[in-house]
Amino acid sequence: MGHDWSSKAIITALDKKGVSLRTLEQELGLRANSIRNVFYRRVNCYQEAIAQAIGVNPAVIWPSRYHREKHKSA
Repeated sequence: MGHDWSSKAIITALDKKGVSLRTLEQELGLRANSIRNVFYRRVNCYQEAIAQAIGVNPAVIWPSRYHREKHKSA
């Protein structure tokens, strides 16, 4: 299992795609800085939005949050 990306790595990956956290918040109808909760706790819809904007599966960014699910279903 890999390590979760740091918040800096996530923001950098979004920047490379020309997307900001604020843009994602606006698209999701969120208050300013709400999406930053994803850096501290699991918020599936935020994780999905960020991963989609970057172009990867959320499990690539947060393997620790998805690795446990595989064990639960086994």
